[in-house]
Parts: sequence; structure tokens; C-alpha cells
Amino acid sequence: MRRFDPARLIEALRVDKVYAVPAGWLLTRQVVPLLGLRTMSGARLPLERMIRAGFVEYRKLSSVRFIFRLSPSFGSWTEAHAKAIELEKPVAPEGWVTLAAYARKNRRTVRGIQYRIDDAGLPFRLFRIPRLCRHYRKADLDRLLSKAS
Repeated sequence: MRRFDPARLIEALRVDKVYAVPAGWLLTRQVVPLLGLRTMSGARLPLERMIRAGFVEYRKLSSVRFIFRLSPSFGSWTEAHAKAIELEKPVAPEGWVTLAAYARKNRRTVRGIQYRIDDAGLPFRLFRIPRLCRHYRKADLDRLLSKAS
């Protein structure tokens, strides 16, 4: 009877087509350091983000192994991750602004504009960007400030 040789078993598993990784594809454990992470535990969210954005392709090798390939339009994994985070940031619809942002841009005080809004009874919408905050139509605020000048 032959002795068990673990090195030969590992080599046989590596050569097995189920675990063979095609050129240009990386295993999850190879992607983790490229994302700037230390452990596999934090890799799922960034990878899902990039997959949803279409910056990374993935395939299943087996029931537990995945391989990933970066889109050719990106030079590095960290660049793709930063772009995916930027895409997921919530943005207010076009033409809607917060009172603070509008006041800062027009060099007015928030309180002065708020008094005019209260008198005019302007409608507002609540958007959760990045926290629940009132947003007003920019055209309505422009109209209010043009009357005040």
C-alpha cells in the first residue's frame, strides 16, 4: 500500500479543469489585496457594487468559487471601486436644491431665504441625500430672490 502524498493531491486539484482559472481572470482571494482590503470578509460589498455598475465580470467555477475580470476601461481595481461608489451616491433630481446649497451659491443667508419661503409657502420635497432633507425647486427660489432684490 502506498503512503498518502498530500503534495500530489494538491497538484492534482490545481491541474483539475474545475479549478483552472482562465487567463485574465482572478480568484476572489487574488482580488482582495487589489481592492486594498486585508481579509476576505470585507470583499463582498465592493465586488457586488462593481458588478452592478458593470465594471467587473464574474463567473462561477464551482459551487463556492468565483472568478472575476476587470473591465478593460479601468486601469486598476481601486479605480473601478471608487467609480462604483461614486455612481451609487444618491443625487437629487435635476432642478431641486437644498436651502443651504442654494444660499451658499447665491451668497445669501439661509435664514433670510427661509423667511421668504415661509411667506410664499413654496412646496418642497424630501429626498434622503445623504440624510432626509428638504429640497426646493431652484426656479421657485430664483423667482423669490429676484423679487427681493
